[in-house]
Amino acid sequence: MIRVSLAGFGRIGRDVLRQTIDRDDIQIISISDTADKANLVYLLKYDSIYGRFGKEVLETENGISIDGTEILFNNWKNADESNWSSLDVDVLVLATGKSQTKEEVDLHISKGCKKVIVASTPSNLNEFPIYIPGANDENIDFNNDVISLGSNTANAVCPILFELNKAVGIERAFLTTVHGYSNSNRLADVAGEGLRLNRAAGENIIPSITKSSEVIETVLPFLKNKVASSSMTVPIPDGSTVDLTIDIEKESTIDEINNLIQEFSINSLKNIIGITYDPIVSSDVVKSSLSGLVDGLSTMSIKNKKIKLIIWFDNGWGYSARIIDTINKLNLENK
Repeated sequence: MIRVSLAGFGRIGRDVLRQTIDRDDIQIISISDTADKANLVYLLKYDSIYGRFGKEVLETENGISIDGTEILFNNWKNADESNWSSLDVDVLVLATGKSQTKEEVDLHISKGCKKVIVASTPSNLNEFPIYIPGANDENIDFNNDVISLGSNTANAVCPILFELNKAVGIERAFLTTVHGYSNSNRLADVAGEGLRLNRAAGENIIPSITKSSEVIETVLPFLKNKVASSSMTVPIPDGSTVDLTIDIEKESTIDEINNLIQEFSINSLKNIIGITYDPIVSSDVVKSSLSGLVDGLSTMSIKNKKIKLIIWFDNGWGYSARIIDTINKLNLENK
């Protein structure tokens, strides 16, 4: 049984807990968050996107109880306040929603946790390894103390780019993530940081800056200076797409590309990337554990050399599934 602590109990933290609560290989032993514990209990029990938890959740003196099993709660604000050795933590999942620095993450290690998974893109992309399942597995040393899982967009795109490059060659790629609003957005026009970010997310399509292309180039060096990315926030709570356009070296028809992705989905990218020919919409991928689901009906081509793919994903649920997969890949034997 791998003993896991969650630092941050927002969307990703709650999704990880929901997906592991009935597993016998991973145990969530503690939750660290600065928010009021009663509020966190309430948000676990009642979720506007995923519905009611379906477990008995109670607030206790030292934490929370889920169907009689207690999980310790603390409000450590940062690594300096933490004491992971006192909890005998195997893996710490940093899901605070903030970019993490090497200094902060190394301090968590010094405080007693054996491994750290950073559930975000690091502040400096070269400070610790970025792992995208299905894209750079062979280049990741799971003996490392720290591994970042990058962004959910990179997780949706990188495995497809990696496999398509081997099959047909990729000359360049452009991608736009179209995703639902999050707690970094506003419900009304209110002054704050960033002019477009000040606008009401429920009323507008909002262009925003993304580091996804930088993450992709880090994970897939053959795309250095060959990929560009942008992002749009749209007025939905969950269910996202990546609009991916790629120039390929080997002429390939729409059917050939879709057939390749179908083959990947049952072999090298099984349980990571899928493909569907159903006429789905955004709500149909809510609670999908895939990193990305290619919309086979939407695949387009110009002269069999420029290919456009639509890739659906659930921002939080699929990303959390990859965190859980990674927890089980970490080498804890020598720690």
